[in-house]
Amino acid sequence: MEQSIIIGLLQNVAILLSFSMIYQNFWIKNEDSNSYTSKILTGIILGGISIVLMFTPWTLAPGISFDTRSVMLAISGLFFGPIPTIITIIIASLGRLIIGGDGLWMGLAVIISSGLIGLSWRKFRPNWKTNNYYFELLALGIIVHITMSVCTVFLPVDKILPTLTTIAIPLIFIYSPATMLLGVVMLKQYKNFQNSLAKLKLKESERRFTQVLESGNIVSLLLNNDGTINFCNNYLLEITGYTKEEILGKNWFDIFIQSPLKERIKKVFSQGRKIINIATNYENEILKKNGELLFISWYNITLNSSSDKAFSIASIGVNITDIKNHEKKLKEKNEELVKAKEFAEENNRLKSAFLANISHEIRTPMNAILGFSDLLKNPKLTDDKQKKFINIIEDSGKRMLNLISDIINISKIESGIIEMNISEVNINEEIENIYTLFKDDVEKNGNNFSYNNELPFNEALILTDNIKVYAIITNLIKNSIKFTTNGCIEFGYTIKNKTLEFYIKDSGIGISTEQQKLIFERFRQGSESLNRNYEGSGLGLAISKAYVEMLGGKIWVESEFSKGTTFYFSIDYNTSNTKI
Repeated sequence: MEQSIIIGLLQNVAILLSFSMIYQNFWIKNEDSNSYTSKILTGIILGGISIVLMFTPWTLAPGISFDTRSVMLAISGLFFGPIPTIITIIIASLGRLIIGGDGLWMGLAVIISSGLIGLSWRKFRPNWKTNNYYFELLALGIIVHITMSVCTVFLPVDKILPTLTTIAIPLIFIYSPATMLLGVVMLKQYKNFQNSLAKLKLKESERRFTQVLESGNIVSLLLNNDGTINFCNNYLLEITGYTKEEILGKNWFDIFIQSPLKERIKKVFSQGRKIINIATNYENEILKKNGELLFISWYNITLNSSSDKAFSIASIGVNITDIKNHEKKLKEKNEELVKAKEFAEENNRLKSAFLANISHEIRTPMNAILGFSDLLKNPKLTDDKQKKFINIIEDSGKRMLNLISDIINISKIESGIIEMNISEVNINEEIENIYTLFKDDVEKNGNNFSYNNELPFNEALILTDNIKVYAIITNLIKNSIKFTTNGCIEFGYTIKNKTLEFYIKDSGIGISTEQQKLIFERFRQGSESLNRNYEGSGLGLAISKAYVEMLGGKIWVESEFSKGTTFYFSIDYNTSNTKI
């Protein structure tokens, strides 16, 4: 009898191993996607195995036999779930009904209780795989087989105690450990499959990652925590002009980062574990082999060792140089638009002020002309008064003529229709003529008036546009007369490096530093802040500047407020028929 028990147990062990093979080769590969059809088919197969187990039992007494169906059903409920297990319970129960005998009801109770306990364990202890699974499986086996021993109450009364006495030790020391061992085998199969699946996924992930690293238009890098380059893709080589031999194994910062940033970034990398603090996303410039700069937007991942110490950085970058260049150009355009807007607004303001000024400049002499013309109609006027009124009318007419002349000249300058008329001019003669012209006007304000010619008369012949030189000097002298009283005005020229440098110097009220930046602009006056105590259109200096530039020279001013002003302008000293 003992030999038959051993043979029966060995046969049951072999059948349980086939049960585990079905789980390994069929179930766990499709567990997440198993359809109802496959679950029903699995239940039928497991039911068939339970029938085989029941037909290879060890017999305690006629009609009372035992097998390892309790082990299989409990593990089935735990690993296969409800549908396959319930089908197995039904098929096993039908098989036990066919076998019959005194142990029929006990056998049915064991089949149903074992399957239900396995299903309950699956539902109410879902984390059993991650906890101490040896203990979990052993506890499951003990509970199942304690329940099995309780099921002996369904045997005939005279057979309960002998059966319980006979099976108690095998249930505790064989069936319960067998449940644990079968569960461990199947759990190992499950974990091995998961590990194999993870390896496949890892390989696929590595393959995709490699494809990403090697793909075009993306910069890919692997750096050690000291900045040594372990890997770079072809796109980086393409945009920087290097070869792999030139950069692999070299320090990234020494090759690609500009000096001001180099030491600061290298310090971050040299801090080992602190490398985890490096920015995930950032942008910076890198150097090409030819010294040009590229702007790269980076995404960084820190790769840690098993001791959680950072040992390298994986970086993926996008070349955004064109975007940055467009942004820079757009910013410059916006700045230009803002300046243009401000310039237009300032021009509008100046033109409005200019028109108001011109209106005043026209009304004042016109009122004088009309007023004194009306007074001349009085037959009782003395000769002195008539002469005085006529002089006032004449001065007002000259003032209006000068104003109209300035407006015409600035209009010609604005429209670009001013022509150059080059001729031979004796500059000393022109200086003397201008002195004679303005002598009375200067001295009637209590000013001393003088001039200086550096060249001898016979060497003072130059080629220039006499009209424009005359206009420049006279405009500047008029400006000095306007702002100088009881002082002195001097003008003339000197020779400096083959140029004639003219000057008009006065001891008048001077010009502030801020006003010096504005006086040569059109429609501006140095006396804007003086509440119109001084007459003038504000065009004379702008006209002078335009004429000087047409002659190929430059004009500037040196002045200190309340201490006088000196205007300078230079033109080429041409003594032959050379083209200006």
